[in-house]
Parts: sequence; C-alpha cells; structure tokens
Amino acid sequence: MAKQEKEDPHNEAPEWLKTIQIYSWEAELLISALLLYMLFQVPEFIDEYRFQHYNPGDYVHSILGVFKKALEVLRIGYIVHIIARGSWVASVGLSYIFPHSLNLQQLKFKGKFKKELENDIALDKTVKNLEKVASLSYAISFMISGMLISGSLVLIYFIALTRGVIAPAFQSGNVFFMVGGFIMMILYSLIVLVVFVDFITNGFFRRESSTAKMYYKIALVFRFMTLSFIYNRINLTIISNLKRWQGHLVPILAVGVIAGYIYLDGKTADWDKENYLETSFDKISRMNYENLRKPNDPLFATIQNDVIQDNVVRLFINTHGYLGRFYTKESGNSKDDVWDDLNNTEKGNYANEIRKVLVDDKRLNALQWKDYKHPISYDEGFLNYLDISKLEVGMHNLTVEFDTTILNELQLRVIEQSDLQLVKLADIDFYKSE
Repeated sequence: MAKQEKEDPHNEAPEWLKTIQIYSWEAELLISALLLYMLFQVPEFIDEYRFQHYNPGDYVHSILGVFKKALEVLRIGYIVHIIARGSWVASVGLSYIFPHSLNLQQLKFKGKFKKELENDIALDKTVKNLEKVASLSYAISFMISGMLISGSLVLIYFIALTRGVIAPAFQSGNVFFMVGGFIMMILYSLIVLVVFVDFITNGFFRRESSTAKMYYKIALVFRFMTLSFIYNRINLTIISNLKRWQGHLVPILAVGVIAGYIYLDGKTADWDKENYLETSFDKISRMNYENLRKPNDPLFATIQNDVIQDNVVRLFINTHGYLGRFYTKESGNSKDDVWDDLNNTEKGNYANEIRKVLVDDKRLNALQWKDYKHPISYDEGFLNYLDISKLEVGMHNLTVEFDTTILNELQLRVIEQSDLQLVKLADIDFYKSE
C-alpha cells in the first residue's frame, strides 16, 4: 500500500489567518460599501478630467478612458458581492432560528411541489455556496477589470506604434523605412497573438521546456507592459483549483464578459441617441435645455432654458465631427485641405453655410459661430447668440438642420449611411416671457 504524502506544515495556514478568514465578512461589507460609493464617484471624475484636459484621440485621454471602464467593471463586482453577502447574512440568521430548515410535514405539499422541496439544497449548503460567491466576487471582479486594462493597453501600444513609427515611415516614401515599419507591425501582431493564445489556453507555451524558455522573456515584458502582474496570481489560483475543463472556461468567460460589457455599453449610448432623435421632434425634451439636461444625456443642440427671460438665445450645436466629415467630402477640396487645418473663423463660416437655423420657420442668416467646448460634457462644437428681441411674448420654435440644397452626392451619402444623425439636428420649443 502506497504511503500517504504528509502535508507540509509550512503550507498550513496560521491560526491568525484562519481567524481573519472566518470573520472577514464583517470587514468585507464595510469595505464594499465604502469602495462602492467611491466607484460611483471616481469614474465620473476621471471622465470629466480627461475631457477637460485632453482631446479625444490623445493617448492619455484613451488610457484614462480605459481605467474608467475598468472601475465600472469593478463596480459591478462589488454590487454582486454586497448582494451575495447580504443574502449570506440573511441565510445565517435563518439557520440559527430554524436549524432544521424546511418542515415538509407542516407544509403538506403534494406531488411535484413536495418532490421539489425534498430535493432542495439544505440551508447550511446554501450558506456555504453564498460564502463562496461573496468571497470570490472580490477576486473575480478585480481580475476581469485588470484584464480589461491589459487588453486595452495592448491596443493603445499598437495605435502608438502605428502613429509614431509606421505611418511616418510610409509617409516618408523611403523603401527601407517602409519595409522596417511593416516588419515591426507584423512582429508586434505575431507576439500579441502568441500571448493571447497562451492566455486563452491557460499556459500553452508554459507547459513545455522548449517553449517555456523562449516564451518567458516575452511573458515578462508583457507582464509589465499590460500590468497583468497585478492580477495574474488571482487568475492562476482560480484555474489551478478547478477541474481542467472548468479552468479552460475561465479566460473564455472573462473575454466574453469584457466584450459583452463594451458592446452593451456602446449600444446603451447608441440607444440613448436613437431614442432622442426619434422622440425629441414630437415632444419637448429636457436634453435640449441646459438647465434641465443631465450630464450623460446625448448632446446635439441646446439652448440655455425653456423659458427665455431676455432677448438672447444661447445656442450650442455639437457638430464638429460631422462637419469635418462633410468638409472632407467637398468635391472642390484638395487632399491636403482638411478640417483640422481650418482656423475658427473658417470653421464658423462653413458651419453657417451648411447648418440652417430657423425660428418659427424663418431662417436666420449671417450667423457668427464661435468655436466652443461644452463646459459639462466637453464636446467640441459651435456657440451662437441669437437675437430674439423682435419676437413677441409667447411660445416659439427653433430648429437646427442641414441645408441639403448645397450638399453634393458624397455628402448626402454620409447622411444616408449614418444611423444616428438625421437631417434635422434639433427641434426646440421655448417660451419668451418678456
């Protein structure tokens, strides 16, 4: 008979650690509540800071956006933890008052209802399962948010390589630079593919001596480039304590959760915009008034208030991105004539040509648009002050739309291919009180 292996006494958890593990739920609830409050505040602060200090497309702007997404994923994990731990506390209290759990004789259920309860999990097992869910939710949410950061950093490095090395190499026209840039792009893509295969297979290149020796240097570099060393131990601990087929599901599910979250987050923003465009032209929408709109509302065009107490309407339109696309589709523009090279006056003049502003169906001409960044959302657009001193007291209507009569075929195609942008940008009712 084979001798049983003795457990290494050095691997046994000390008594103080066992005591902390038993009573950790008390600290968990307190920490979760505090961190959950912070996780609802910090992402909004990061979003405000990055839009205020950095332009979209900047690397710092992108990295801060990644950390914001990671904190939002972490927030979901902490919500799950509080729900699971709250259910655990309720089940523990119930098991103390009713240690025998269900009293089937008292219920007197028959048929499948009785069979269902007979096969029901005992209350003590429910408590244990809830304990596992509550304890693991911390680690899993931290791991998934870390994976989101790692994947996004890999993409940001690729964009930086493309903009900083590959694009200048191809623009130079030098064959040696072009070939070198192309080789760097292929090499980086292959290394990323190798790392991803190793991750999704839970260490395919780390199990054989021949591949482990070569792969270690790559893994070491990527471990610090992607900050994966922060959560890697959590990932290895989880997969090493599961069955092999269960362990292989961990990275697949993690990638699925991250991809699903990003997809649904984008769809939510798109749905808000679509809902705005579908309903705001039929009824009054708070999103068109600065005093009523919420920070996360879609921003197309706004005025200061639904009730105007003076003779000026402060109109902001968020159209920089679309006007830039239309300008590049001008048949008379050269390839070097791009929207970003125009000064503020030239951009304002173009906005005045292509955008129609009507008050009570009468077009306002010779408007002086000023380049402007929205103080809340930091969207770039145009600001104009409309003189309404000649309007009578009462209800009036202001509309902002494209002047399709001056658009060429390519520009009209931009409108047709866009799901969110309609010809009419906004339809805003307001009341002039004086």
